[in-house]
Amino acid sequence: MKTYQRGKLMIFLGMSILGLIILTTRLGYLMILESGYYEEKARNLHERERVIKAPRGRIYDRNNVVLADNKTVCTVSVIHNQIKEPEKVIAMLSRELSLPEKDVRKRVEKVSALERIKANVEKKKGDRILSYGYEGVKVDEDQKRFYPGGRLASKVLGFSGGDNQGILGLEVEYENQLRGKDGKILTLTDARGEEIINASKRRIEPVAGKDLFTTLDVNIQSYCQQAAEKIRKEKKATHVSVIVMNPQNGDIYAMVDAPEYNLNKPFAEGLSVEQLNERWRNGCINDTYEPGSIFKIITTCAGLEEGVVSLQDHFYCPGYKIVEDRRIHCHKVVGHKSETFVEGLENSCNHVFC
Repeated sequence: MKTYQRGKLMIFLGMSILGLIILTTRLGYLMILESGYYEEKARNLHERERVIKAPRGRIYDRNNVVLADNKTVCTVSVIHNQIKEPEKVIAMLSRELSLPEKDVRKRVEKVSALERIKANVEKKKGDRILSYGYEGVKVDEDQKRFYPGGRLASKVLGFSGGDNQGILGLEVEYENQLRGKDGKILTLTDARGEEIINASKRRIEPVAGKDLFTTLDVNIQSYCQQAAEKIRKEKKATHVSVIVMNPQNGDIYAMVDAPEYNLNKPFAEGLSVEQLNERWRNGCINDTYEPGSIFKIITTCAGLEEGVVSLQDHFYCPGYKIVEDRRIHCHKVVGHKSETFVEGLENSCNHVFC
């Protein structure tokens, strides 16, 4: 009987020792080989992220003039458990940010890890809010897209949204190059997810996006926009489009589709989605277009070069011309009557070029 009990005891001790060996081995594996992984997991649980937006790459014309730049703004937030003087904080934020007191109060009194009050606040105003020194009020620097030219090349450049993501034009076409990589501010939190006062912070700096150099020329673009607007008003046209291209290499020096819009305020109030899309639409690349009279320039050059016509030649336009089996009408129904070749070119007379 004793031998039987001794055998059972030895088996129990053996299994216990084996279990301890397995547990010790597993514990050693987790603490030594997997320590980095679990340390990172623990840090993620105890750290809160505040994003630092990366500056988008600038957009330049062919002469290195900035077409799209970045402007430093601020994001104002509050941390509920750190606020010591809530009434003063509410009054100050409502006054400085021009927000209704009830809206600010709702956010300040909300029990949350971090509550954003307002984004895209002017840097000067953000610094003033910070100068009050109220605990629990956070002011983080941010980046906002800024277009120095306002309406200049608006339908070519496009614009970016509140999250600094490209929406239209070159801004969205080269989004991956312009975007950059956001940074982070990492702060320690307690078990409830609330930020620990005076705890150390980690900062991961943002990486700016790459710059984009275009073939546009600011001077040519400005002149074309002025000319397009003048013609649009004189002729009461809905749209006037202008493209200036270097025929030697295809570089686009200017692209205008008047009316242009202010890139710094792309969302006009009171407009529907359809109206906004029409406002942003670039007719130069989205509309089909029959060259028509523009091709007469090529006909003129070919005729003069081959000597089949001279500037002094005279023509008579009755308002149409019969070519083989069809009658080609001139845009002037009654005709231009007697005219020289130069006058025919000025009048864009179909009769002269048939």
